[in-house]
Amino acid sequence: MGREWVLNVLLLSPKCVKIADVNKTSKTKEVRTRGAKPRDPDARAERVKAAVRDLERIGAAFTMTDVAERAGISRATLYRCADLRALVGTKGDGPRTVDAAKLDTLTARHEATKTKLRDLRRRLAESEASWDEMRARAKSAQADLAAARQRLDLLTAQGRGTVGGALGVAAARLTTDERRRARRLLARALHPDLFAQDPAASALATELLKTLNALAE
Repeated sequence: MGREWVLNVLLLSPKCVKIADVNKTSKTKEVRTRGAKPRDPDARAERVKAAVRDLERIGAAFTMTDVAERAGISRATLYRCADLRALVGTKGDGPRTVDAAKLDTLTARHEATKTKLRDLRRRLAESEASWDEMRARAKSAQADLAAARQRLDLLTAQGRGTVGGALGVAAARLTTDERRRARRLLARALHPDLFAQDPAASALATELLKTLNALAE
């Protein structure tokens, strides 16, 4: 009995009453609603209205996420605010009719783009085929040139063999420097001036020097 009386006195004291009031106040301050209040509700409402108008102008179904992204606000804010949700309502539900003129314009642009793409692909294929044909012609020309060079070398060798008969055959086995050196040595011994007293020998020496000059080239 004495202990209960002491507790009641302590609880009814002014100091304890103040402490209890402070605790109640602190608990009250800790309680808050989730989410931040919009700073300018009217501006957000206008953004939502503009977003809904733009999406309706497109003519396709849209969701709350589409409205939030176009309005520049979070989806949580849009769902949390009843007024903003009311602005959207069921406007984005279901398919919408598309303006026939806009549809025709878009269809024509799409077909024109497809036509240009097909034309570019065709021109690219033609260019690639033309390049392949040019490369084949270049290879064929190189092969013809190599064959012509081989034939020219053969004709040159044959010509050297026919000039002077046996002299041509012997000269064909020598290099160019060897033929020129041999011509200089033979010219000293077969020069026509050495046979000035004998016209026949001089004429023969002249023809021999002509043949040696032809073989040396």
